[in-house]
Amino acid sequence: MQVAALVPAYRAAAKLGEVLRRLAALECPPAVLVVDDGSRDATALVARQHGVRVLSFAGNRGKGHALLAGFAALRDEFDAVVTLDADGQHPPELLPTFVRAAEAGADLVLGARGRTPDMPFARRFANGFSSGWATWLAGQRVSDSQCGYRLHSRRLLEHTPLTPGRYEVETELVVRAARLGFRIAEVGIPTIYGKEKSQVHAFRDVPRIVGTLLRLSGEGVVPPHAMRAARKAATREARSTGTPRAGSIS
Repeated sequence: MQVAALVPAYRAAAKLGEVLRRLAALECPPAVLVVDDGSRDATALVARQHGVRVLSFAGNRGKGHALLAGFAALRDEFDAVVTLDADGQHPPELLPTFVRAAEAGADLVLGARGRTPDMPFARRFANGFSSGWATWLAGQRVSDSQCGYRLHSRRLLEHTPLTPGRYEVETELVVRAARLGFRIAEVGIPTIYGKEKSQVHAFRDVPRIVGTLLRLSGEGVVPPHAMRAARKAATREARSTGTPRAGSIS
């Protein structure tokens, strides 16, 4: 399986180098793309110094835009794209575990952090609330809907419609992928929080995530055109290959 690592980065110069060194030290190191989301520090310079591919935005557009740009750049070249954060919260050494889950048949492999005291209380509460809601919408367990450490198969990225945005894109991806019948698996990862300030803003990003969950709830009753088209395409593919995905595709 040909795998690429996608690292969305914003003002990450202090931590990014260590993440890239650890990715390069893996037994089978992936190709790496860093999407610099309009940083005003040396994020892009650090990435280039480590010899990885860099895509830079002129200004800050949000993590969702960085992810979609990275997916568009990588999905036709690789069998799967693993996303992980630039701040060191996601141990690169666990990337092979995600790959093994994909090789066992998963289209989307989600990192699942334990909601331990290491996670700030407000984050534990918000994570539990949003993950419970996402589980209900997806029709299967989603232990950590906000964790950015994930593996996405090429087929999932080709067929799952996504709305450009910030952190809410990750929630939309899980729910829509599940509704399209893609196989989802989870990998336990450690809960690591340093002293760095989170880029998630309570008064900007949390309402957007809640709004996305409300929109996805409505989509369960009246799917948008993009999802109806995706379901038809998935049904045609399943019939032509004779290998329907798990889940309901109608």
